[in-house]
Amino acid sequence: MISDDSSNSKKWHQYNGISPFTELLNQICPLSSEALSYINQHTFPVSFKKGKFLISPFHENDSLYFIVKGVVRGYIKEEGKEITTWINEENEIVGSIRNLGLKLATEEYLQVLEDSILIEIPKSLIEFLYERYTEVNIIGRILLEDNYRGAEERAYLCRIPSAEKRYDRFLETQPGLLNRIPLKYIASYLSITLETLSRVRAKKRRSKK
Repeated sequence: MISDDSSNSKKWHQYNGISPFTELLNQICPLSSEALSYINQHTFPVSFKKGKFLISPFHENDSLYFIVKGVVRGYIKEEGKEITTWINEENEIVGSIRNLGLKLATEEYLQVLEDSILIEIPKSLIEFLYERYTEVNIIGRILLEDNYRGAEERAYLCRIPSAEKRYDRFLETQPGLLNRIPLKYIASYLSITLETLSRVRAKKRRSKK
């Protein structure tokens, strides 16, 4: 049995003594007290200033992150151009999923778009939990299903032929992001130019008058 120590309690003091990540997991499937304690010990609160990178081809990191506060985007570079592939906000888990479980360098950049607070989750911890706790495998499957649905939504979004309908879909699925991040990132995510996005938004404003 692994118990919390004083340093562990201090680490999560502002969160009532428990990692917000364990609260998420426990909502999906009840965890044993031993598993909860182990996760509290081996996850860590971290802060990043706006514009900083969690992961990049030049700064690899063998961890996933749970977003407590803030927004993170993933992007790749093609011929010097940044292509935003996803944008996530609070209560989401982010990381370089492309090479998860593979000993390959990442091509992806994960950038914080606001001053953010995250929980760092070492991948080695996840593997340990899978091997030791049955309930964590159930949670992992449910989280994987959610991640797959998100990937399917992004695949659908980029195939909508109309820029206006793509924007409408974005507003429907991620409305909280519109006034939080620069429009250039939304345009990149929707695979349209910033000028096209501006025209679509102007048309929407006129139609409401």
